Amino acid sequence: MKKQMWILVATAVMGMSLITGCSQSGKQEADTQAAAKAEAGTTAGEETAKAGESQEETKAAAKTYDSPELILRYAEVNAEKDERAQASMQFADLIKEKTNGRIEIQVFPGAQLGDNKQVFQNLQLGAIDMTNSVPAQYKTMGLDIPYVKVLGIPFLFRDEEHAVKVMHGTFGERLKKDVTEKSGKVVILDYFVAGARSFFANKPIHTIGDFKGLKIRVQQDEVYMDMVKAFGASPTPMATSELYSALQTGVVDGAENPVKGYFNNKYYEVSPYYAYSRHMIEPTAITISELTWNRLSEEEKEIFQSAAAEVTAEFQKTIKEKEAVQIEELKAAGVEMIELDDYDKWVEAARPLEEKYGAGFEDMIREIRETK
Repeated sequence: MKKQMWILVATAVMGMSLITGCSQSGKQEADTQAAAKAEAGTTAGEETAKAGESQEETKAAAKTYDSPELILRYAEVNAEKDERAQASMQFADLIKEKTNGRIEIQVFPGAQLGDNKQVFQNLQLGAIDMTNSVPAQYKTMGLDIPYVKVLGIPFLFRDEEHAVKVMHGTFGERLKKDVTEKSGKVVILDYFVAGARSFFANKPIHTIGDFKGLKIRVQQDEVYMDMVKAFGASPTPMATSELYSALQTGVVDGAENPVKGYFNNKYYEVSPYYAYSRHMIEPTAITISELTWNRLSEEEKEIFQSAAAEVTAEFQKTIKEKEAVQIEELKAAGVEMIELDDYDKWVEAARPLEEKYGAGFEDMIREIRETK
């Protein structure tokens, strides 16, 4: 009897243990399921929120503007039909497109906002937002970057392709950094090369002897004036806007420009002799005021840099083709396009300028010349 009672008690205890165990197991399973549901709910909620944010970002990126929120002024000293001015307008179109109309750039060609020096000074002040500047003239503009004067040395570059490679290499990157950091108050976006500069006059120039004694219009720049003197002529500083009438009235006998400038400004009408001296190849920089640059978002800065790269690449692809067409049109208009008989003498005459303006930068000049 006692034995039976013991068995009953043991069985009851075991049953209670099983019930308790099952109850705890069920509770744990229920808790686990609840936690999983909660976690799944949280994850789904986070994914929904992220999806919502992504949709909002996409919506914002795709937003178009009926009227611009930011209007910038782009100064260009060349005439509207000039290739540099056309590049500026192409840049403006790209910015409007890539910002969906939020930013509009108004281009003012034909020196409407002043000559090169006036424009650059206003760029530093933020009164003008953008321009195409010439790094070789930065010292004249007041920038404390001594080595830029080597870019003005006659016959520094072999050709336009050589100049493009130099400006898109270590030299150009160093200049970008120095222009901004050394109180330039401007930012360089990219570079392009508009063609070799040559002399034109109201009389044929076949030799350096033909050049002697002529009155030649030059930019207000020390290197240019020294160069013309070295070739035996008399330099006459003058604004671009005054040149056509000065040629027409005989105030000057000639000037110098790339083919595009000579053609687009119609200087050939009053000065029909173009001599291929190719004495200077000047890189140009697409430049923005640092004050304007700092108003842009990081995304907008990337858009500006991308647009500048696109415009300069297209410019270099088409400039030679356009020049070839212009040369044929000039010949058809009666212009005499002259290859110099004594090119080496011009190079030799300019050598003292390299010694003067390249002093202390001999290694840099050698590096530029050795760039392939």
